Amino acid sequence: MKKIFFILISILFLTACKHEQNETFKKTDFTQGNAVFSIHITHPNQAIVKLKSYGTYKELDLDEAGNLTDSLNNISESYYMFSDKRNGAGFYIKPGAHVHVDVDTKSFLNLIKFSGDLANENNYLKEYFILGRDMDRINSVQHLAFQDENTFKKELNQVRDARLKLLNEYNEKHPLDSHFKYLEENRIKYEWVNRMETYEVYRRYALEDSTFTVSKDFYQFRDNVDKENRNLIIVPSYHYYLENIYQKEANEMTEKSGGDVYVNFLKTVQAKVNDSVIKERLLYSYTQQNLSKTTDIENFYKTFKAASIDKKHIANIQKNYVELNRLNPGKLAPDFTLVDEKGKKVSLKDFKGKYVYIDVWATWCRPCIAEMPYLEKLKEKYKDAPIVFVGVNVNSYKGDWTNYLKNNKVGGVKLYAGENSAFAEDYQVYSVPKSILINPYGVISTASAPRPSETELISMLFDRIKEKYKP
Repeated sequence: MKKIFFILISILFLTACKHEQNETFKKTDFTQGNAVFSIHITHPNQAIVKLKSYGTYKELDLDEAGNLTDSLNNISESYYMFSDKRNGAGFYIKPGAHVHVDVDTKSFLNLIKFSGDLANENNYLKEYFILGRDMDRINSVQHLAFQDENTFKKELNQVRDARLKLLNEYNEKHPLDSHFKYLEENRIKYEWVNRMETYEVYRRYALEDSTFTVSKDFYQFRDNVDKENRNLIIVPSYHYYLENIYQKEANEMTEKSGGDVYVNFLKTVQAKVNDSVIKERLLYSYTQQNLSKTTDIENFYKTFKAASIDKKHIANIQKNYVELNRLNPGKLAPDFTLVDEKGKKVSLKDFKGKYVYIDVWATWCRPCIAEMPYLEKLKEKYKDAPIVFVGVNVNSYKGDWTNYLKNNKVGGVKLYAGENSAFAEDYQVYSVPKSILINPYGVISTASAPRPSETELISMLFDRIKEKYKP
């Protein structure tokens, strides 16, 4: 009897150990260490490679042969993106690993090949991005929003199932790290979840019907999502999911109680998120993205500083905060010299004695193009006022700008800066469209001026200028 009892206990113990051991693959290691990323690019489009991830952004220089090697210090397990002017792709890395990639820009995704550590995992990611490219039409919101609910679910499930099939078949041929496979399964799950979450809003837009609602059981999938799984926070689609749900709550808070929506996001995360790792990552990444966008930068900065517990993060945000204050109202505007459509050099000092309204834009930016009709009306309305309208284009390729000018009627002063220009750096152009107002003494009035489409705000502002300088 004792022998049988001992055997039963042993079986239970081994089963428990086995179960516990099997669960360890789900745990993300946040221990920091150093890693190495190297790349060789054949036919490079430019001499710079951009490298970014959570808390990291670098612009690295290629040598003449198209090579670079970079040390990634004090990183934890992460997903990264590398890109040049035209293309980009992702890779996965851990402390202690050396990830190498060879790229030929003549067929960027098709000719990527990873070697060294984590080669199987990163070559899988290449296949994943290729599949995503090939299914882009079906998976695009613009397409899915125009489908009825049943068709939407059917097509979205096809995308999810194709991704899972790729993951499993690749794993059979080229065994993947079990933890990486777990992360990728959840990447696919939360990409599906994110599309499900957006359907109702985009369907209303497609139907032009603000009363449209999905079926009663549509949101049952929410029962199977986890808002507090720190092991998944490094997965881009999971991070995006959390950021979206707390942004919705912040939007609702702003509608009910007012305040700055960006500040309200930080307050929402601080109040609703219990896990310290998830909370810190959401706070830091969101503050990095939006410090330049908020209209209440002082409160936004103070709210982050009070909520964050990571000294390194606080120091980085403080550095960005000080940098952004260079463009505070009352600061001297950075001078610039750019070329117009005829090749003539134009400087800020050429407009001394007049207000300068700068519209920073790009031809690929839909919101920028949507502002153009409003901007042209503004130029006509205030043509006799002491205001110079200056359009500064930040396209990567100058030809895109000149072609747009040839095919569209654009008034005012038209200048070209380019994407990676001193102008973009000096005026902290992190996104477009961006509107800047400089006073007649070359001093910043506001680096976040109202857009032309904000007709009431912009009219109030310009009417005051016109009245003040009335002859």
